[in-house]
Amino acid sequence: MAGKKAPVTGTETGPLSKQQQRLANRHAKRGASTPTDHHATAFEGLSEPLNVSADPVRESSSRGQAGSSTVPSSSLANNLSQPNTLRSPQTSRADSLLEDIVKDPGYNAVQDSAEGPAEDPAGDAAQALAPPSNTCADWGGDAYTSEATLDTALMRRPGYGAAGTGIGLRLNSHLISRIKAKGKAKGAFRQYDVHIGSGNEKRGLIRAVLGSNELLKNLPGTWVFNGDKIAWSDHNAKEALRLTIDLHGKPSPGLPARAPDNISVVIRSTGAKIDLSNIYDYMGGICQFDGHVVSAINFLDHVIRQWPSKQHTIIKRSYFNQGFCKKRDLGGGVEVMSGIYQSIRMAEGSHLVANVDVSRTAFWNFRDFKYIISRLAKHERDVGSLAWRHGNQETNSSFDMIRRLKGSWFTVEHENQSVEAKKRQWKVAAIRPESAREHKFKIWDSTKNTWERETTILDYYQHEYKVRLAYPDLPVVETTKTITKRDEKGKIIFESPIIFPLEFCSMRPNQRYSYRLDEDQTSEMIEFAVQGPEQRLDEINRGLGMLGWEKDGFLDRCGLKICREQIRTKARILDPPKLIFKGSDLSPGTSGKWQLTNKMFIAPNTAPLVSWGVMIVKSTQNGRLAIEESKAKDFVSMLVNQYKGFGGDIKTEKPLIRSQECDDLATAIQQFHDDVRKEFGEMRPQMLVFILPDTKAPVYLRIKKLCDCQFGVYSQCVQAKKARKLEYSYIANLLMKFNAKLGGTTNIIASQKPEQSLRPSGVKQPKLRPDFGNVVTTRGGPATKPPPPAISPPPAMYIGADVSHPAPGGHAPSYAAMTVSMDKTATRYCAAVQTNGFRQEMISTQNLGYCLKPLLQKWIKDVSKGSLPDHVYYFRDGVGESRFKELLAKEVADIRQIFRELNGIHSELK
Repeated sequence: MAGKKAPVTGTETGPLSKQQQRLANRHAKRGASTPTDHHATAFEGLSEPLNVSADPVRESSSRGQAGSSTVPSSSLANNLSQPNTLRSPQTSRADSLLEDIVKDPGYNAVQDSAEGPAEDPAGDAAQALAPPSNTCADWGGDAYTSEATLDTALMRRPGYGAAGTGIGLRLNSHLISRIKAKGKAKGAFRQYDVHIGSGNEKRGLIRAVLGSNELLKNLPGTWVFNGDKIAWSDHNAKEALRLTIDLHGKPSPGLPARAPDNISVVIRSTGAKIDLSNIYDYMGGICQFDGHVVSAINFLDHVIRQWPSKQHTIIKRSYFNQGFCKKRDLGGGVEVMSGIYQSIRMAEGSHLVANVDVSRTAFWNFRDFKYIISRLAKHERDVGSLAWRHGNQETNSSFDMIRRLKGSWFTVEHENQSVEAKKRQWKVAAIRPESAREHKFKIWDSTKNTWERETTILDYYQHEYKVRLAYPDLPVVETTKTITKRDEKGKIIFESPIIFPLEFCSMRPNQRYSYRLDEDQTSEMIEFAVQGPEQRLDEINRGLGMLGWEKDGFLDRCGLKICREQIRTKARILDPPKLIFKGSDLSPGTSGKWQLTNKMFIAPNTAPLVSWGVMIVKSTQNGRLAIEESKAKDFVSMLVNQYKGFGGDIKTEKPLIRSQECDDLATAIQQFHDDVRKEFGEMRPQMLVFILPDTKAPVYLRIKKLCDCQFGVYSQCVQAKKARKLEYSYIANLLMKFNAKLGGTTNIIASQKPEQSLRPSGVKQPKLRPDFGNVVTTRGGPATKPPPPAISPPPAMYIGADVSHPAPGGHAPSYAAMTVSMDKTATRYCAAVQTNGFRQEMISTQNLGYCLKPLLQKWIKDVSKGSLPDHVYYFRDGVGESRFKELLAKEVADIRQIFRELNGIHSELK
């Protein structure tokens, strides 16, 4: 037995069953990498645990008390067990396994072998499965301020709802079943490190190597690559695999051989082994969301991409192909293509499912460059108008748009060209300002080993290929390839990029358009994307052919099979809630729209509207005002009367109305702002209204930037064509935004159980006192202090966060934004934004303090009047599953620290 873990044995009452023994031994083997203890999941300053999950870490009281008790995670405690079941961390893990998972009341002890008890990394997760207990524990006050992260056990559904009407649904998900794995490893894959060339090769070269047929032919077994430096295989390579790959490969029949393009590849084992059973153990509540589970999910995510990525263009988890997909021209040389998306998801009932949906992305038109640049520059009828001869290209706005072709791949085709030359692909390095008539280069005479003559691109094609350029004054295209000449000693004597005339270049298919769509393109794309359920389902079914599950040998070797039929399940249509207004309510049903006739906002503007004005903006095309001043006065009069009818508090019923006088919009807005301020006794404007001539985005964005960033005042834009009609419904819709900006609330949703407010229903958790004393009250358990007098608890707090990144190729910083609810009904929010480094998804500690802390202080002052919230919900967008634990370890830990600091500041107010 030396050197081996002893299997978990039976107790005095009898031996374990085979299933129990197998389960125990499996977790004894997994014990090395899984933490052992569970801990309180409350933020410091919260009277209830935060409803977010994270991974557990070992924790002890800051007073160093041995054997301090631990609390099961909030997520599991809420849904799987009694919340008052507390255990000692010194209880053996085998005890937890037998007592909690086996659930046999006859087992009250575990006979340890001479080598000690077998460890069970799932012991603490299993605590949540324990039978009801009335035990409780008294923690010291310091226990609540020690460092801890949150539990990562899978949330269990507590039950099924009975509200509403039951229906049957077909989901855009497909069940993944486990089958007998094919291949010598039978489902077990090993992880490898891939080293290509010097290790600093560009991503394009790495992709070319990993996608080459020569690499796969020379590797034993089945291989899956992540596109960078990681690979998985069912082959057990005990020594490093060293290969030399020729990217040019064998020439096609009839074509001359090309010089070899060799690059070295070294593949070494990392020692890690992927076992998909780890995912099922996690879904079954047996283990935590640890590194084994993350590795298995990451591997499976790449497995399902492997086959379709070789057949189609892949963008993240979506696949596109010109021959399979629907598309629509968006203008500007851009088209939208409809592809298919797939991802692996863990589902209720311990199942893996493949989620499949329609995906849409903008691509460059699969056309020649002449067509594309004419659309980019808005000269659709006359390509020749783009032929400048006097050097104005550098400052011309149309030429700036054409520069967007940089980085795209293209082919060159013209008369008298070889077959090999037509197949070659080139990458745009730049669009040069010179034309084919102007750009000159030298021709090298290889027979004489000297320069023959200097010529223009126009003359070269006419002389070498007998081809006359139709548009010799168009810009030329510079590629990333260069021509290099060396002397006998190897010294470079000449180096110049390869350049082509633009009219011979054609865009390679399936190239993503990475720039922001303009307003018209966005409208076209939305119109293309909108479709009913039946049309969407038909498109999904057509897209299944692109995924090729039945042809995918990688799935077979992993022991997985994806059912082509969609999952059918039961659902319930919930009754639509009532909308509560002041003194009345409204039941809109499922119409999605309703009238505000005879309704009053539930909360009007917080301060009387005194200082405000209306500005009529000029058209950028013809210089005319958006609306006549008399019409503008009629619109303002109707807006004021309707707002008063909704309960709005307006002291100034006739605001200052001005027309834009100067052509520069920024100067005009500055003057308008100053005039409004002077008109009302140097009072800062509360609202500036702008009547716009059209929906042009630049004008709107300029107004918002000036008002938000420079003046710090609220603004409201109105379309002139809408203002002229004086429609009640349009003005009512406008006033809902108007009122919200001035601090009011339109309506709230009626709660079926008002006493629950916005708290989670059915929560049964240990109740932590707001002052974080040494009290833990549990259902059925005693407290060490008398309960506090009955008071109304603070409302729940909602925090939302996201990080936005610049477009590909951009050098702008990433921006982190956070928002916090600012009333008891979570209908009003305050936000903060800050730069967050370059392409950094995790919000930095400094930014969390800068953005969140002032918002929380405002919430404590204005909403709860000095108390911290009972519940905090943190909604975080934009983080992939692979970074879930990183998010919890960084952002959630920083948020906890902020609450600890605020708890110390405001503890005397509670």
